[in-house]
Amino acid sequence: MKQLIVVALVFSLALPAWPEVRAPPPPPDDDVPQLPREVPPVEEMGYFESCFGVPRVGSGPFGIAGEIAIPIGGRSSDGPPSVPVSSGSSDEKAWLVAAVLAAMALPVVVYAVDKPAPRLVLQRFRCPTFTLDVLGGADNGRSALGDGSFGFVSTRFSFGVGHFATDFQYDGAPRAVSAFSTHLLIRATPRDHVEGGLAIGYRRSVLRDRIQDGLEIGLPHRYALWRDGLRTVALELRPLLLLGSGIEPSLEAAFLFPLAQVLHLRVGGRVYTFEGDLLWGFSGGLSLTL
Repeated sequence: MKQLIVVALVFSLALPAWPEVRAPPPPPDDDVPQLPREVPPVEEMGYFESCFGVPRVGSGPFGIAGEIAIPIGGRSSDGPPSVPVSSGSSDEKAWLVAAVLAAMALPVVVYAVDKPAPRLVLQRFRCPTFTLDVLGGADNGRSALGDGSFGFVSTRFSFGVGHFATDFQYDGAPRAVSAFSTHLLIRATPRDHVEGGLAIGYRRSVLRDRIQDGLEIGLPHRYALWRDGLRTVALELRPLLLLGSGIEPSLEAAFLFPLAQVLHLRVGGRVYTFEGDLLWGFSGGLSLTL
């Protein structure tokens, strides 16, 4: 009996010296409310707001990540191709070719020194954009049409997304030059005062029993003179060269005045050649952009 008491006394004195092992903490109580994780707010912007709404800094699905260099002209050392001589109009045609080449070179210089476009313009550039131009006017050209002015109606439809766009144009004139054309446009990122791109396509023109067609290249562009959101007072130029049996230049110019957020009034004119004969005229109409 005494031995059992001695053994129990030894164990009772030795137990406090053993390392204590802590039991694992109990599982969390389901009744205690858990604080939700902070999720950054996500702004869902609809099509109209993202493409036409007023931009806000740091929001919106669009951003500026850089610029894509688009080749829009040949080397400066390459001169214009030789112009075939046409009786009575070679000088006028040569001057028009020079004017077209100058109109192609000027936006390159402006683009290089201009500042980036406003955020709203960049949003519109990256959204699907539809443009419809409806024009009416009259052409003149003594060598091709004789005395007097002859009316025409022109319709141009364009669709673009980002750096690529396409257009289709039809000119109807019962007693003047009728034509249709289509182009693929490679557009540069808009700048504050200039936007445009390289156009490559096909044109076919008809005057009575005379036909000219071929590959057409050019640099359609627009100079923004004043902006208020999407309302813009601008000068639009369309310098083009038709490469067929010869070289036929054309230059179209129009001032755009805003009537509404997506509607503009167009007033301008055009000058071009048909088989070497010079024609010119004035036009006016409306431009709708959605």
